Amino acid sequence: MTFETSLRALARLGDADLERDWTWPGKGPADLRNAFFYILMEEQAALVVAASPTNEADRILALAQRAFGDLRGLLLAVPDALLDREPAPREWSIRKTMEHTIGVERSYRANTQYALLREDGEPLTLPADRRPKPDPADTEGDALAIALALARRRAETDAALANTPADDLARASQWAAVKEPFNVDVRFRLHRFGAHLVEHKQQVEKTLRALGQTETDAQAYIRQISIIRSRHERRSTEGVRQRLDDAIAAVAEASTEARWDRRS
Repeated sequence: MTFETSLRALARLGDADLERDWTWPGKGPADLRNAFFYILMEEQAALVVAASPTNEADRILALAQRAFGDLRGLLLAVPDALLDREPAPREWSIRKTMEHTIGVERSYRANTQYALLREDGEPLTLPADRRPKPDPADTEGDALAIALALARRRAETDAALANTPADDLARASQWAAVKEPFNVDVRFRLHRFGAHLVEHKQQVEKTLRALGQTETDAQAYIRQISIIRSRHERRSTEGVRQRLDDAIAAVAEASTEARWDRRS
């Protein structure tokens, strides 16, 4: 199981399931609720020893990655049956919201790269014919697939922009909050990545509430786990991440066994 598939499985646990027996590795008897805290503590331990961002651009994008972690955790708990359901007539479904969110991630990246590379005589705004075209593959499939697509697009952003030199952060650009564009700089544009993810995480939350979906304790816990993972996954080693993934998979498998025992 991957990190995401394990969290997806754990998101299905109801509050009563968390009372089932579980053994804390190397410690002693506990319950499944404590299994989430075990995972969280292991992720926290990885975070505090991971390398820190080394420049301003990287630090700004680390904030965006934290916002992504929250949205990823939320998406992994979304029932697939709700992805295309509108909360009200002519309001966006979760899939439509994510189509916009991922599309803007790509657009922001292209606009920021343009601001970094454009010649002085070129317009401040990226020409329309050079903007990214929508990619239907980004929002095809289930909630897990959409979360993974967003993760890929975020990784592309960080790879392209995290090493932006400090002197380039003041390069000019334009951005529109509503309709009329105004002058900004690259630093402003980098901060927009995280702010935009927060905006649409809130929109997905509101949509779920409107559709009658209440967050369970397990779902709240996996959001926190996803957040902590997002804060170190770019900086911890592959070995550390694999060890953590294995630990989470073991809990997910134990939770499945506990649910089966309860039905027996």
